[in-house]
Amino acid sequence: MLTQPEYRASRCTRFRYRYSGCSRCADACPHEAVELGDEGIKISVTACRNCALCAAACPTEALLADNLPRIEVLKRAATRPEVTFACAPSESRGDEIVPCLGALDAAMLAYLASRGIAVTLAGTQHCAECAHGARGEAMLGLNLEAAESLRHVAGNDKWAEIAVPDESEAEPDKGGHNASRRHLFRRFVGRGADQLSRPVSASEASPVPLKAIRFAAPFSTAGRELLQILFNTPREPPTPLPVHAALLAAQVGIRPGCTACEACARACPTGAMQIRESATAWQLGFAFTRCVGCGVCVEVCQPNVPYFKDEMENLAKSPEPVILHALGKQRCTRCDRFFISPAPEEICPICEGDDADFTSLFG
Repeated sequence: MLTQPEYRASRCTRFRYRYSGCSRCADACPHEAVELGDEGIKISVTACRNCALCAAACPTEALLADNLPRIEVLKRAATRPEVTFACAPSESRGDEIVPCLGALDAAMLAYLASRGIAVTLAGTQHCAECAHGARGEAMLGLNLEAAESLRHVAGNDKWAEIAVPDESEAEPDKGGHNASRRHLFRRFVGRGADQLSRPVSASEASPVPLKAIRFAAPFSTAGRELLQILFNTPREPPTPLPVHAALLAAQVGIRPGCTACEACARACPTGAMQIRESATAWQLGFAFTRCVGCGVCVEVCQPNVPYFKDEMENLAKSPEPVILHALGKQRCTRCDRFFISPAPEEICPICEGDDADFTSLFG
């Protein structure tokens, strides 16, 4: 009996920010089993084939596929000098059987290769006839491309190969395989990659009401921690890493115009966007090691000041976040409270609100 991935709402950007346009899980699903809504997502029990592609596409790991426990798979694979992953629908033989090769994310593949473990991906000849095929093939292409980018940045002296054998030659009698598909893996490009890698657009709604953001404790993801292991051993001199759809990480910059509303930090699920305060100063910080590139900070900001940089630099772990914006605190002349404002003001927003309420009641 097929099951479906476990959904953890508190990790989902659509649940945490109800106006989020994130659709990565639905875009990755080959079976139209994911229904998007302001409250998060719903997975159709009847439509889901448990290919795990939605879980692999989610940067916040809001979906967990029980048939691809990544940490357990990595622990087993790390004890071997080489490992073969085979997709279950192809019935190919392998050390690890996975629901779809496209669900093997770039961080997993690069982590194993960086440890000198040769990786073979078996079963690609079956993609043309597989129900998961088109989306799975595209995601595999993106993940291979991203793993190659990581190899370039970290240096490839000790990296093992990630091989995708041309199984049409080994199994000439097996139907449904197109020989031209070999070029897909040689170029590390999959069909539909433009759809799966499209950026999340910024919200065009009116100013974000507080109730649109659901508060929850920040968390880290296993995939991001794997990436950081690779980032912490870069080559010298450092090589910038281009942003890639399959690399669940990003570096955030900020344009002029921040209103210090703190919506980006409140919506950020991993705590990458941070508010740091002292008695005299307010700061908006960014912790690269926690960012999974979900884009909710870009979506939630009405002035549209945060943005993803084209390249990621300074990849190694830093003890302190990068300060994106800073303001000095001001003291209200009426109530003596400290407050922050993008421009010098004499009274704080609370007192301004009291004045507005008094005027509306008594004229």
